[in-house]
Amino acid sequence: MVDDCLPQIVGEGLRDSLEKFELDNWINQEVASTAKAEAEKTKCDMLMQGFEFSRVENALKDELQSMRKDNKELRKKLHDKLLDVVELENRIVPLREKIATLEEELSETVAELARVREENSGLKKKADELELEVTQVREENSGFKTKIDELQLEAAQVLSSGFGAALEQFACKYPDLDLSEFSIYNEVVDGKIVPPIDLSP
Repeated sequence: MVDDCLPQIVGEGLRDSLEKFELDNWINQEVASTAKAEAEKTKCDMLMQGFEFSRVENALKDELQSMRKDNKELRKKLHDKLLDVVELENRIVPLREKIATLEEELSETVAELARVREENSGLKKKADELELEVTQVREENSGFKTKIDELQLEAAQVLSSGFGAALEQFACKYPDLDLSEFSIYNEVVDGKIVPPIDLSP
């Protein structure tokens, strides 16, 4: 009886094996199809990333080129500013020497004024002449104000600090001399020193 059932058992086993094989084959095909789709997607993503990388690279190259151009222009501007500084310094040096000479003359005048108060009127006239000469030098110096304003902030601060130091020295040496009208911001209008006009609303 077992021999009679054997073909049926073998057949069922073969059918089961065949069904399992077909199921496994279907699963493998699905896995392969999914893997192929993932590979295509990955390939597409890589292609898009390549395009994006190329776009970013081109943008960076353009930006770098623009920065190099801007850097070149800034260097040229800085070079021009430095030339302006040198030219201005060459003009200011004689004025500084003249101011130093005037300070020395004023110092001698004040010393003489202290020793001989009875000659005060004559010395006062000389002091007035020296003060007028200082005003003339100030007027010459004001012609450079426009160029100084165009220079770098640091140069302007140095000049402002130097001017303040000069006024402090005048005030220290000559406490009786009225320096209130002198300011780096004042202007000369019709032969008079006036403060700048406030144009703010």
